[in-house]
Amino acid sequence: MSTYTPYMEKGSLALNSQPEGFNMPELIEDYGTYRMSGLEYLKYFLVSWTGMFLLAYVFYRNALLSLLFSLLAFAVVKLFKNNIIEKRKNELMYQFRDSLTSLASSLASGIVIEKAFEEAIKDLRILYPYEKVMIIDEFSSIVLKKKNGVELEASLLDFARRAKLPCITDFVDVFVSSNKTGARSVDIIRNSITMINDKIEIEKEIQTMVSGKKMEQTMLSVAPAAFVVVLSFIAGDYIQPMFTTTGGHAVMTAVLVIMFVSYLISRHIINIKL
Repeated sequence: MSTYTPYMEKGSLALNSQPEGFNMPELIEDYGTYRMSGLEYLKYFLVSWTGMFLLAYVFYRNALLSLLFSLLAFAVVKLFKNNIIEKRKNELMYQFRDSLTSLASSLASGIVIEKAFEEAIKDLRILYPYEKVMIIDEFSSIVLKKKNGVELEASLLDFARRAKLPCITDFVDVFVSSNKTGARSVDIIRNSITMINDKIEIEKEIQTMVSGKKMEQTMLSVAPAAFVVVLSFIAGDYIQPMFTTTGGHAVMTAVLVIMFVSYLISRHIINIKL
C-alpha cells in the first residue's frame, strides 16, 4: 500500500522537520489508488488465471485456446484492485461517519472545533480498538500538525484531496467556507454534520438493499457456464460440434464476450452512488 508522511511531501504546508518525540502516522497518499505487493499481486493473478483457464476450458475444451483466454487474468487482477479500493473507501466513509457523530457531540457541548478533533480520537479508539485505523491516523495527523503550526483548514483540505469521498469533501468545504466568511462556524458545521450523516446512512441503506441483487448478478454471470457443463453431461453428442469446429468456437467466443459485457453493465447498474 502506498503511504506517505505529510512532512516529507514537496510543497506541504507542514513543517519541514519533526520535533523530537513527534510521531506522525503514515497516511495513505491517495485513497483512489492501491499498489499491491509482489506476493499479493501473485496471489490474485493465480486466482484470476485459474478461473479464466477453467472458464475457457468449459466453453472451448481446448487447452491452447484456454491458455490464450487466460491472459485476461491481467484485466481481472485490475478488477480485484478496484474492489479493494472501493472496500477501503467504504470503510473510510463509515469511519468518518462515526467521527462526525463524535464531533457533533463535542460541538454541542461547547467544545471548540480544534479540541473536538482530539475528543473524537478518544471516542474512535474505543469504537475501533485496532492497531491501524484510517480515520484515527488522519485525525491524529490533523491534531499533531495543528500543534506544530499548520492551519486546520490546510490539513482538512489535504485529507479531502486524498480521500476523494463526497461526504468528506462536503464537510471540508463547509468548514473552510464558514471560517472564511466569519459566520457562526460551530452552528453551520454542526448542521452540516447532521446532513452528511443522514446522507451516509441513506447510502448504507441503499447498499443493503442492493446486496441481494449483487448475489443475483453473480449467479446470472456464471449461469451460461453452468448450462454448458450440464448440457455436456446430458447431451454430449449434441453439443460436441461446439467444441470441435471453427464455427462452434466462434459461437462460444461470442457467448463469453456477451457474458463479460453483461457482467460489466450489471455491475455498473447496481453500483449506486449518491
